[in-house]
Amino acid sequence: MRRRLVVSTIAIVLVVLGTLALPVGIIVYNTAEDQLNAQLADQATAVAGTITENELLGRTTLYAQLDNDLAAGEGLEIFGPNGEELYSNPAVADSTREAIARTVGGETVIVSTSADLLDENFQSQLQVLLLLALGAIAAAAGLAAVQAHQLARPLERLSRRAGAIGEGDFSLGPFVRTRIPEIDGIGSALETSSQRVHTMLANERHFTADATHQLRTGIAGIAMRVEIMTMNPEPDIANEARTILAQTDQLNATIDELLAAARNRSTSERGDFDLVALVEHHVEEWEPRYATARRHIGMVVSSAPPLVHGTRGLAGQVIDVLIDNALRHGAGSVTALIDGPSVTIIDQGPGVDPERLKVLFDGPVDPAARHGRGLSLARRLAQVDGASLDVVGNRPLRLRLTLPRADSAPSGN
Repeated sequence: MRRRLVVSTIAIVLVVLGTLALPVGIIVYNTAEDQLNAQLADQATAVAGTITENELLGRTTLYAQLDNDLAAGEGLEIFGPNGEELYSNPAVADSTREAIARTVGGETVIVSTSADLLDENFQSQLQVLLLLALGAIAAAAGLAAVQAHQLARPLERLSRRAGAIGEGDFSLGPFVRTRIPEIDGIGSALETSSQRVHTMLANERHFTADATHQLRTGIAGIAMRVEIMTMNPEPDIANEARTILAQTDQLNATIDELLAAARNRSTSERGDFDLVALVEHHVEEWEPRYATARRHIGMVVSSAPPLVHGTRGLAGQVIDVLIDNALRHGAGSVTALIDGPSVTIIDQGPGVDPERLKVLFDGPVDPAARHGRGLSLARRLAQVDGASLDVVGNRPLRLRLTLPRADSAPSGN
């Protein structure tokens, strides 16, 4: 920004100087010409006055002496009343300038000089003007640099402040006023918005913590009752109770991961894991529910996938959301296709409307809506974990989860 301001100011100054160059040049040339003509006229008048004085006093005029009194390069010619030549020593040049004066006795005095003198005077004055123009450009550049610095600094502070707010850092101090109304207005609006966002996030974190606490309390009560059921003498009841107890433990782990992702926008349990084993585990868990709906779910590996990097629990939750979405809204058999570091969930349903496809991951507009949050949540969880969730086909609908490869993941995660 600073460079653009300086360059634009210099460009404006150059345009102004370029516009004024021709008329100023004409004025300077005419001034130099008038000065030369006035100088020659004064000298011719002086010579004519000397001749007139000598004639009145009866003295002889030495024309050569008058010629010697002129400046170097100037010539003198004197003609009598009848046009006869009394003295002739004109200036020698391709082009000359001259001035004429007459004496009381009728003699004609001509003082001439080379026109090169006019060009020299004109060039010297142009050099002075050029130096003044360069000085004006330098002064304009300096003033533009100062002005650019004064404008750029508050804008740079605004940019850093907006970037920090975007990264979730609300610890910045109050905005420093710049006495520039427009920038101060933006700073005040940004400060107010950051405070509102900070308050909203704090309220959401408190609500999440409170809701998590209540959920854990309820789950703990259920787990205690189910644990008692595991001691039932009936083997089927005891086995079912153990299954429910394992699912409550898994639900607790899911709540912990979601809470960590909501607080930190990332998790600290990222590592390398086998995508095939993860997908196979979740497909097996969903097989009973698909069997109840008289549908089939299976897994196909098209190419041996590498190890992937991420949070195993979050990736599993995304896969669960995709499988559940296929069960609720799809039709026919569902296939989990593993291709490299990605898994694509494919059903045999009619797909979704093209308009709906554009906002498939946007979630419901109404905050109180109870449905339509699954795919939106799945994409957010994938992005939190450094993965991506995209629609790769429709009719049938194909949703692909792509995780980072373990060999390309940044170190330290």
